[in-house]
Amino acid sequence: MKNRSLLFRMIAAFSVVILVALLAVFTFMSWSTEAEFERFRANVDAQRAEDVRFALVRYYINSGDWTGIQPYVKHIADMWEWRIIVTDADGIVVADSTEELLGSSYFEEKPGMLVSTFGGAQLLGTLYVEAQTPPGTERALLAVTLERIGQFLLLGLLVATGFAVVLAWFLTRRILAPVADLRGAVQRVGAGDLSQRVEVTDEGEIGELAAAFNTMAGELQRANQVQRQMIADIAHELRTPLSNIRGYIEAVRDRVIEPDEETVATLDAEALLLSRLVDDLQEISMVEAGQMKLDIQPEDITELLSHTTDAMRTMASAHLITLELRTHDSLSLVAIDYHRISQVLRNLLDNAIAHTREGGHITVEAVPRSGYVEVSISDDGAGIAEHDLPYLFDRFYRADRSRTRATGGRGLGLTISKGLVEAHGGTISVTSTPGAGSRFCFTVPVFRDDGHEAKSRA
Repeated sequence: MKNRSLLFRMIAAFSVVILVALLAVFTFMSWSTEAEFERFRANVDAQRAEDVRFALVRYYINSGDWTGIQPYVKHIADMWEWRIIVTDADGIVVADSTEELLGSSYFEEKPGMLVSTFGGAQLLGTLYVEAQTPPGTERALLAVTLERIGQFLLLGLLVATGFAVVLAWFLTRRILAPVADLRGAVQRVGAGDLSQRVEVTDEGEIGELAAAFNTMAGELQRANQVQRQMIADIAHELRTPLSNIRGYIEAVRDRVIEPDEETVATLDAEALLLSRLVDDLQEISMVEAGQMKLDIQPEDITELLSHTTDAMRTMASAHLITLELRTHDSLSLVAIDYHRISQVLRNLLDNAIAHTREGGHITVEAVPRSGYVEVSISDDGAGIAEHDLPYLFDRFYRADRSRTRATGGRGLGLTISKGLVEAHGGTISVTSTPGAGSRFCFTVPVFRDDGHEAKSRA
């Protein structure tokens, strides 16, 4: 519903906040204005009371006593509409503007009453002034002034609220404009258009959100392309051996060829190829699901590297490639699954041999790192283009599309290797210079003897 939209809610939120702020300002200004007037009136009353006290002191000095002071006090009190009481040194009332307490003793001080004494070292008497609401014109003027100020404040509140709501509407529309664009792009992506991107015009959180969306959309688009390519690659990988098996079976059935030992061996080779492809796919799914079982034990990485490179040296020699192993004497035991890390090394060596020209050189080296051992496989082969490096460990990805299934592998070895290394808690990476060769590196953790036996890990 429209009234539940983000635009409406933000405008409402802005308006409420602004209205509360303006009401708070209005309340504070009204209170402070009234309080200031009250302080001003109190100061005026105090000054007038002091003037009255001074006038009465002069009267006493001129008369010598308080005789005849009553009319004078009554006149002043009537002028200001005050209650004035004057007592002598003994506390006897000598003047009372209401004539109620004349001749009686008085020492009471009421709240808000102004009290002052006459004389210095010798007490002449005490003045009690009870200030009332300002009389006549002054009282009316004060009331009108406070009312007018309140009206101006209220009018200012209404005008400011109107401007605030309009400003909130414009600001909210401006803030939500990229959100609306992003929402539209999300809806189109949800409908299947993965080419959607939004323009990043903001450097704040909205801009970061837009950039994140563009990255996500790009990854989704690439993942979709990879998925389609993967399906096509799986179909291609399966089609050739299946077609060969079917062709041989039909040929045997039609008696074109005899079901001899050679035919059976060919069918077995094609079936084995299919089995390996299925095994690789299953292995990748287990690695990605975190279900790969690893038998982690303390192992001598030098022994593993030596054994695996010796096994791969025959293949390298067949391609007239020199395979060299370099290790350090200070290498610690590593916590690995021996057969899985050997599988990683075989995959990387197989990849290096496939991409190195005859007469080339491959070097396997292991060096200690902080808490890890780093194993590198370097070759002086054709190298890898820079735009291929980010996708090299993706399933079925081949940097050289011209390579066939026979010469280029199934495109799963590097993906499996990456999963196995990361399952050990290590990392794998590649650097390459086209025409100068490539260098694959992976790390495995050093074994830490903490009193616990090595164990299997999923």
